Amino acid sequence: MKPSAMKPLTISGFITAILLIALSIYVVEDLPAFGDENSPVNKYVKLFNVDADGLVESLNAGILPLQIKIKIEDMGFNKEENYPTLEEGNYRIEWSEKGSFEGGRLSEGGWDVLINEGEIFYNEPIRYYFIKEENRNLTVYRYNFPVRINELTEEETATINIVTAGLADYRGYDTMGEETVILTGAIGVILLLRRRGRL
Repeated sequence: MKPSAMKPLTISGFITAILLIALSIYVVEDLPAFGDENSPVNKYVKLFNVDADGLVESLNAGILPLQIKIKIEDMGFNKEENYPTLEEGNYRIEWSEKGSFEGGRLSEGGWDVLINEGEIFYNEPIRYYFIKEENRNLTVYRYNFPVRINELTEEETATINIVTAGLADYRGYDTMGEETVILTGAIGVILLLRRRGRL
């Protein structure tokens, strides 16, 4: 008995299944790992440089130098523009070993500036600035996460929502993964129904 040729529906279903498997692997492999220093959420935005002379000791003592504080406020990151204040007692400085990401390589550490935003239910300080000593200068960065919360949330998500803002860079991967699962399930149901002659 001659083996029957594959039906067009079977061939198209097989090809679709292969494409969906490949798409699923792509989504999993391309999605940045949680906490990845090079992922968009954890990147830094460079602000300015100041002379490091005499300022390192102040940072080590947990005090934000006046020169840095004034420059940050002059750039518009102040109370008048609804940014958390850098008043004494409202921020904390911690040494961070992880440092900043430069050219795909993790450089030496620096100082994290954590600011209390005055939230009622989540009263933990948030990392706003990162200060790094480079070539006898102190380079001040902003963390990308607060940039998205304060400036790009509504533009990117059309919703003022801190959770959505934090996941903004992962949203495309998440949506693609969901669509892959739904499409795979839909095709599976269609094929089963056609096989039973109900569709």
